[in-house]
Amino acid sequence: MKIGFLTDKNGYRAPLHPESIEKYSTDLYIEKDIFELLNYQTEDEKIKNISNLNDLDVVACVENLHEDSLKKLKQGAIVIGIFDFKKIDDIKNRRPDVKVLSFFKLPRISRAQNLDALSSQANLLGYASVLRAARETSNVVPMMTTAAGNIQPSKVLILGVGVAGLQAIATAKRLGARVWGFDIRSEAKDQVESLGAKFVEASSVTQDSVYAQEVSEEENQRIQEALKKQVIDSDIVLTFAQIPGKKAPVLIEKETIKNMKENSVIVDLAAGTGGNCEGTVVDEIVDIDGVKIVGETNILNTVKHAATKLYSENVRNLIQLYLENPEDEILVEMSS
Repeated sequence: MKIGFLTDKNGYRAPLHPESIEKYSTDLYIEKDIFELLNYQTEDEKIKNISNLNDLDVVACVENLHEDSLKKLKQGAIVIGIFDFKKIDDIKNRRPDVKVLSFFKLPRISRAQNLDALSSQANLLGYASVLRAARETSNVVPMMTTAAGNIQPSKVLILGVGVAGLQAIATAKRLGARVWGFDIRSEAKDQVESLGAKFVEASSVTQDSVYAQEVSEEENQRIQEALKKQVIDSDIVLTFAQIPGKKAPVLIEKETIKNMKENSVIVDLAAGTGGNCEGTVVDEIVDIDGVKIVGETNILNTVKHAATKLYSENVRNLIQLYLENPEDEILVEMSS
């Protein structure tokens, strides 16, 4: 079994971390520039440079698989990556013989927790997004008492409290902010309050699903209206609300933004799927009446070493499962 690891073209992470190498019991094959963006060096004897992609049985990526690489893959090769549903379809259309194991399709069961790349990356995203917002505001996050007077703590609102949102709440609380959170899922209130934040009652509908589901236009309007006062009163707003396979719901309208305080910051973590905020521009920072809207999709770049370390272990655990039992139900569901 030959296992290869490809550079994340135009990315900032790698599917292999030097600390994971010694845990493999077989030789590994890498693209020679795989660690270039991470400033890692390794001379481990298990590592060999890829000379021919057609020799590899398993190929691990992050989010990007270059078209040239896809063409050169071995017949029936296994490809591992964080591929969304659109990318999965694209790979299968171009190479129907290839078996795609995408972390997007990992079943939500306890036995799969050490494989859960989406959660490991989302945890870091929640942390990094708070730091990104703190960098963008010219105020401070915690309360400060000085001889010249007091500075009140920032008010932070988190919209969408899945794994990333909960970590954002915890991080903002650790920094000393006053924090509020909202999610349409029924379990969210207890989770938000367990972290010491306040829950915003903004929806007459609750959902029992693991992921948020699409609501009617009428209900979405009610949510926007209910959130408006809290958004306007906040210094920092972080939005994580996404619906798998759908456009992200708009939770903050331009009219609401125009009523926010100058120097307020919105970090729209759903920018890549349409954005939770009207006025968000993908991979740009825009200013609307003194309010900054951050639409960057590479915020994980600020913690790329930690992101690579965790993702590398998710990949290693998945490969180990495949080596032990290629017909495991987890792998069957991921490749379906």
